[in-house]
Amino acid sequence: MMEPISCAVHGVNLMALRPNQKALVIGDGFMGQLFAQILQCYGLVKVDLAGISAEKLALGRRLSNIHATYKTDCETLPVEAYDLVVEAVGLPATQAQAIQACRRGAQVLMFGVGAPDAHFTMNTYDIYQKELTIKGSFINPLSCMDAISLLESGRLNISDLISHELKLEQVPELMEGKIGETTKALVTFPN
Repeated sequence: MMEPISCAVHGVNLMALRPNQKALVIGDGFMGQLFAQILQCYGLVKVDLAGISAEKLALGRRLSNIHATYKTDCETLPVEAYDLVVEAVGLPATQAQAIQACRRGAQVLMFGVGAPDAHFTMNTYDIYQKELTIKGSFINPLSCMDAISLLESGRLNISDLISHELKLEQVPELMEGKIGETTKALVTFPN
């Protein structure tokens, strides 16, 4: 679990955070859930979560002190409402939503891994007029000790994010989609 946590911590460390900021995390999967918790650990008091799974959004409300949730396949995200937006999906549509959700002076962290040839359209005047800062985050340089500290603090709920514990021989079933909806699967090895 250290690797994904340290990647999220690295992304958060790239941003200029202040406790009074309102944040939106787009993506209700494992990384989005981590970001919601980590932003709260870093002192942000208002964090919203957006995604497509009602179950995962409910999990986010249970694990984090989420202020509001949005089901993006049937609800419109607030426009110009957030000081910080973390895009943890990597799709052009959600990347465009991240820009639209920003208020003046906001920061966007593009964390979701998009296809190498994917593009999204944004209004360059909005970037200029809103004075947006857009950053990308790649891997986890020099963030493992911060991730370890967060885990040791007990402030991250990781165990409830693990939806499946599998044996090695079950991995092909998981890869073929035969296991069902997963948030995060751990593979256990015999001693």
